[in-house]
Amino acid sequence: MSKKRKVIEEVKIPWYRKVKRSTWIMTAIIAAIVIAGAGIIIYDHVDTYSKINYDKVIKVGKYEGLKGTLTTVKVSNKDVQDEIKQRVKDAATTKTVKKGTVKKGDTVVIDYVGRIDGKKFDGGSAKQQELKIGSGKMIPGFEKALIGQKIGDTCTINVTFPKDYQSKDLAGKDAEFEITIHSKKQKVKYKYDMDFIKKVSDCKTKKEYEKSVKKELKEEAEEQAESSLKEELWAQVLEKTKVKKYPKDLLKQEIEIQKAQYANMASQYGTTPEALGITEDQYKTFAKDSLKEKLALHAIAKKEHIKVKRSDKQEFYDEILENSDMTEDQFEEVVGMSVEDYVKANYYDIQILRNKVLDFVRENAKVTEK
Repeated sequence: MSKKRKVIEEVKIPWYRKVKRSTWIMTAIIAAIVIAGAGIIIYDHVDTYSKINYDKVIKVGKYEGLKGTLTTVKVSNKDVQDEIKQRVKDAATTKTVKKGTVKKGDTVVIDYVGRIDGKKFDGGSAKQQELKIGSGKMIPGFEKALIGQKIGDTCTINVTFPKDYQSKDLAGKDAEFEITIHSKKQKVKYKYDMDFIKKVSDCKTKKEYEKSVKKELKEEAEEQAESSLKEELWAQVLEKTKVKKYPKDLLKQEIEIQKAQYANMASQYGTTPEALGITEDQYKTFAKDSLKEKLALHAIAKKEHIKVKRSDKQEFYDEILENSDMTEDQFEEVVGMSVEDYVKANYYDIQILRNKVLDFVRENAKVTEK
């Protein structure tokens, strides 16, 4: 990987642009960094699957000599410039401004108190409320009345609730709002110049920086091409794989895992799996698909003597830390557990074995390039 760019207080490039991207790791960190610790079960897949007689439960499809296509990668100057534009855009920050006047498009921080006939009403008051002028978030006339007002001042405006307003008690009524404008948030944009380059890298010239960006893009694209090839080959294996008999204990365990994961996912959106229409039959289907893959992975690993070493686990943990842009201590503070426990709690330990098995399938495939 190319020289890691500096991360400083003034400009913080998103972590997904600072390191070599890994599709699976990115998804895991973004979608499930807080899933652990939610009362879900933890199991060691090695112990769980070590005593199975695979000949009796599964017939694994052909996994050696498979045919696949690897896409060759080219990075154009336009690709480089587009990436740099995105990085400059992502580097934009916001600052708090306590002087000047309110303009359309500004995001202001306000307190307001609403009254009808001199009396406060439910839902008519707020403190430290962020409001983008022109967003249409407030009732007609509210935002427009703030344009031209001075930051730091308190003003009084008069507006009328729409006749079709959702609250019948307020619909069509005249209201008075006392509003204090504390500040506004202003976006600070950066230009693509040497000041920007020095803030985000160790490069001395634009040419050097653009060369480093091109190298990173090429590495990322090649990694993605390899990943796509492995998934293509693995899909061929699973397509021809047949489960003779699902072990009852493992299937029951897998159903519970699916339920726990969907419950966590739904809770992040303030809902439940039941509200999303997920049924018991669907949990069983999801569980069978997942268990089929796990059985195939372990069956191949056992036959080909593929073992997960401590170094493989550590490499996986390090990649999670790198992609989350945290140290081990920072990770434990944010997530509430070590990265190793996090991997087990989220069932990602199977991914370590999956990586090794897919590497084996890739190494023994007949690959053509295009």
